[in-house]
Amino acid sequence: MRSAGWVPVALLSVGIVSACQSTGLAPTGDRVVGAVGCTVVFPGPEHIDTTGVVRWEYKQNENDPELTVVLYYVASPNPEILPEYKDRVVFNMSDWSLGLKMQLADQGLYRLRREEEEKSGKWIKLEVIEPLSKPELFRNSSLAGSTIEMVCNVTVGRVDSYQWKKDHKPLPRSDHYQLSWNNSVLLILNAIQADSGCYSCKVTNEVSENETSLELTISADGNLYSE
Repeated sequence: MRSAGWVPVALLSVGIVSACQSTGLAPTGDRVVGAVGCTVVFPGPEHIDTTGVVRWEYKQNENDPELTVVLYYVASPNPEILPEYKDRVVFNMSDWSLGLKMQLADQGLYRLRREEEEKSGKWIKLEVIEPLSKPELFRNSSLAGSTIEMVCNVTVGRVDSYQWKKDHKPLPRSDHYQLSWNNSVLLILNAIQADSGCYSCKVTNEVSENETSLELTISADGNLYSE
């Protein structure tokens, strides 16, 4: 919880890496990780039949009952799609692949099943992650001789890692700098004029990264300047 003494700093630059690296993300094994709003493409089988019934099934957890997302009678002109997926699913009738524009609630297990086969296709685990919002930087002081605390705050998405830099280089290994709260907080102990410079906080998770930078000048009266 930030006290009244905390102030947001002026941002010099913000870099954003898009969560959707391509138009369609495909599983490389039995697991795929995607971002909210992006599209994942589950591949069809190696061999396509000219008759029969095909289902794409979903379940949230291993022991849950299966839910049929797409039901396709091979001889019919169109597949049947579950209403809640209607505007987000594309079933390719030529190769039986399934494209899905992801929401958080889509996380779970998916498989292709042919009703004529005793053995169904393997389950593919889909993990859906929210892209990170732009970090906000807050500081409690800029007074020489004080302990300056900078907080890198992200309001949307789960951060896997925080990385701080000074003047575009990793922070030097020194007791003068301390990190806490999973590296989201940077402490500069007994601040001096040499601590002036460009500080940046880079946040990453499996689907996105964001970085915010600021120019900090330490002065005896505690003023903070940005250019």
